Amino acid sequence: MQSDDLGYMRPVIDDSLCIDCGLCTKKCIIENPEALSHPILTAAAIRSDEEKLILSSSGGVFAAIAEQLISKGWMVAGCIMDEQLTPRHVLTSNIQVVKQMYGSKYVQSNTEGVYKDVAEVLQKGKKVLFSGTPCQVAAVKRFTKNNENLLTVEVICHGVPNVEMLHSYLDLHSRASIKKMIFRDKRQGWTFNNLLELNNGKTKKINHRLSSYMTYFLEGETYRESCYVCPYAKPERVADITIGDFWGVVNRRPDLKNLIDIEKGVSCLIINNEKGKSIVDNCKIEKYQVSYEDIKDGNEPLNHPSRHTEKRTAILAEWAKNKNWADVDNYWKKHDFKFSYLIWSRVPTSLQHKIRILLGKR
Repeated sequence: MQSDDLGYMRPVIDDSLCIDCGLCTKKCIIENPEALSHPILTAAAIRSDEEKLILSSSGGVFAAIAEQLISKGWMVAGCIMDEQLTPRHVLTSNIQVVKQMYGSKYVQSNTEGVYKDVAEVLQKGKKVLFSGTPCQVAAVKRFTKNNENLLTVEVICHGVPNVEMLHSYLDLHSRASIKKMIFRDKRQGWTFNNLLELNNGKTKKINHRLSSYMTYFLEGETYRESCYVCPYAKPERVADITIGDFWGVVNRRPDLKNLIDIEKGVSCLIINNEKGKSIVDNCKIEKYQVSYEDIKDGNEPLNHPSRHTEKRTAILAEWAKNKNWADVDNYWKKHDFKFSYLIWSRVPTSLQHKIRILLGKR
């Protein structure tokens, strides 16, 4: 795997060693997708322990599942941000490491070695929970022949920028001074607002509307090309369990406003087979059955792959000049920054939440 001119990781074949067997194409989970299945149960969900919800991006379903399985001797594979602020998949039985997997990371993770690690422990009879994007779940299922001791949880994925973009963006905030990045800080409400924890103990809040990185991520302009033709962005799912934000819960199921504290985040829980159902039934998760249409209405990747506009060409051209996010940031300031975003960022979080609920934006 090598980084291309824009920083996206791509497989590169050594022609001097290639024997034209075609096995790489045959095994590719994009060229030849894994089998998909239609959900058997769909729900709005939150973990029962409300105090722990602050650690998760939405309703804390993954955290509840992971903690339950760790307590029963399982291992967990998922994405953490390492000390270099690089997203990386690791396999662990340490609950403190598992907690680093909580929350969204809007960048492609490095999965080097993790599929092999998972396969080796499965062969020894250990049980493993693997969490990742649908394509990563498809890869681990194919690599392990969907071992009976493997449970897969996929996040609803729009697409991924690359880590060089993220690091360059963080350089605008003095990356060397940053100890930790939280992509979605629940203390700022159920939003996409970032939080940087600095080495000196201070923190820095970043409203997503004032971030060029988050703006272009949320608009779908910076994903790798394959994301726009993703074979897993459809109603049928590849993992045992699918989780994500239940966007549109207020409009689709207004009755739940009286049962759930919307401001603390709500997950959509999509169970795709009996294996997934048996696990979820034994976890501390509050579930409220909803229709799949309710969930799909607010989650584009459950209907079709993400789309981009013509603007993507200009954004990537700016990035390609020097692979310096400052160039993209300057483009954003000229073309996409709005003064109203600055005003909105000054509105108290509690009032923002009330306005969103009133306008049906949650």
